[in-house]
Amino acid sequence: MKKRIASILIAAAMLAGLLGAGTAAEAAKLRIGAHRALMGSFEIVAHRGGFWKKQGLDYTIANFKQGKLMRNAIIQGNLDTGTTGFSPFSTAISRGARVTAIGVTANICDTQHIVVPVKSKAKSLKDLKGVTFANKKGTSTDFAFQSYVIPAHGLKSSDFPLLSVRTTERIAAIVSGNAQAALVGDPMLEIAIQAGQIRSLENLCKYDKTRMMHVGNPDTLKKHPELYEKYFRGWLMAHKLLKDDPDKYAKIYHTDLVALGTKVNLSVIQAVVRRLRSEVFITGEVKSYLNDMNKKQKKLGWIKKITDFKKTKYIDDSILRKVAKEMNYSN
Repeated sequence: MKKRIASILIAAAMLAGLLGAGTAAEAAKLRIGAHRALMGSFEIVAHRGGFWKKQGLDYTIANFKQGKLMRNAIIQGNLDTGTTGFSPFSTAISRGARVTAIGVTANICDTQHIVVPVKSKAKSLKDLKGVTFANKKGTSTDFAFQSYVIPAHGLKSSDFPLLSVRTTERIAAIVSGNAQAALVGDPMLEIAIQAGQIRSLENLCKYDKTRMMHVGNPDTLKKHPELYEKYFRGWLMAHKLLKDDPDKYAKIYHTDLVALGTKVNLSVIQAVVRRLRSEVFITGEVKSYLNDMNKKQKKLGWIKKITDFKKTKYIDDSILRKVAKEMNYSN
């Protein structure tokens, strides 16, 4: 009888061990988010190009139509890494949310354009005073438009009634007449221009160094930093490919867009990837920019509490810098 009980206990212990091993293995799978806009192409290329597989990373990947959705998924514990705008990151931290900045995804100022219907007579923003403007409230492009673009023309935010819609919905807003202008990013921007639906007035570069933030789950960062090391090795391989062979980069990205049902010629994607500026490190200048952004967000009424981004614990690109040093990678 005692031997039988002992056997049962041993079997139970072994089963518990197996279950525990299964849980640990499941926890060690990195959940990655990829933006549907051009800045998400780094994740797509790392995935489709087999760069993460080469690093032995166990992961899942999902597409998101908006960076704010990835930020929220990380805060809720449903995602481990993704891309969001500086503005949604700044507001989240100032409201007490737990999400860590782990790198800069890219400078997107040249991929974001103020656009109008192709037959519009407007030549500058001043010609658009009073029209409905399609963008997404609280995003980095909205912040840039409200804080830098409008004031540069001597205008006010109230001069442009906002139709708050996601990136993927703004061309439809223009074509339907629900908006008479919009801020649109690549690849949707170039696809719509080539289709004769819109034309560009200008990009954001002379107004703002608009960037996207790479963010991570604080709990996963603490428990499994090794996953982020593998992740960043593959991710930086994608950045390097963009610099060294943009046509090959475009071909990989184009394959994914077609698989998602996007009808676009490879030549269009080859053109737009050259507008994407790779910047990956969180520098002192980036932190100063975030501090200035945060103060302006308070004036806009988006937040109530100001954060010092030079002191917050929710900025840490040490894993990225470690991997970049090992790979001899530099901006």
